[in-house]
Amino acid sequence: MKAIHTDYFLFSDMLDLTYSNSVPVLLRHSHQINIWVVGTGGTGGWLVPNIARLLKVMEIRTNQTVTCTLVDPDVIEAKNIPRQNFTANEIGCNKALVLATRYSLSLGCNLTSIQEPFHQNLLDNWWKGLTVIIGCVDNAAARYQISQCLELNHNREPDIWYLDCGNHAYFNSGQVLLGSTHQFELNNAFDNLENPSFCINLPSPTLQHPELLEPQPEELSNSPPSCAEIALRHQQGLFVNQQVAAIATEYLKCLLLTKSIRQFATYFDSDIGSMRSRYICLKNLAQYNST
Repeated sequence: MKAIHTDYFLFSDMLDLTYSNSVPVLLRHSHQINIWVVGTGGTGGWLVPNIARLLKVMEIRTNQTVTCTLVDPDVIEAKNIPRQNFTANEIGCNKALVLATRYSLSLGCNLTSIQEPFHQNLLDNWWKGLTVIIGCVDNAAARYQISQCLELNHNREPDIWYLDCGNHAYFNSGQVLLGSTHQFELNNAFDNLENPSFCINLPSPTLQHPELLEPQPEELSNSPPSCAEIALRHQQGLFVNQQVAAIATEYLKCLLLTKSIRQFATYFDSDIGSMRSRYICLKNLAQYNST
């Protein structure tokens, strides 16, 4: 995982009034919704049971077909047990397969697994309908592959959204970022620029923070440490992954179920007890305008 170094961890002395001018995201209507969780270790492993429950609620409340695909090539190791959603008797099994099996059987949800690294080509035959890809990965190469999927959006109303989750190896901090396009234009983002009532497009997570695509020194090593090893080395917060997963769950619920999401980025620092979001309004999105 990667956290963004930003002043949003700290509350400013100035009163933030942008929420009062914010508008919700209006998704393209689709009878088919596809959720992808890329990376099922630290954050992804805690996110999956929440998504499984969301799928059950949507099954009851809507007439939409909702599926969830988990992607991870890694197997469970002993060092994963303290911080990830696995037990000792699952050591040696594939992470995505274990979680898909566990929650499909216990909650009767439509969860499937792919036991290989994520690549944008995986979406070639799967992206029909509305797709939300949740990135819970710990390297720039994987984030690049997820980010490239947004190139499949050719219409003003996107078919694919990218929700990126990250946390810091040194601190109890992290962020969740939501977006849909690398070529953000205000004219294509709102129904009415003078008096907007809803938003259609958002800048991609990697447009908001291009440093997400910059490899960290440990990624360039011939034998890079795993996320679990980094966590142990730097004494990463024991529950920081659950915090990221909880925020991402709220994003997903508000985006797909209640249609009420008004923020596109949330940052938190548990050490100082702060959390702050950036809200969807002209003022906050103008800096990403490409025209």
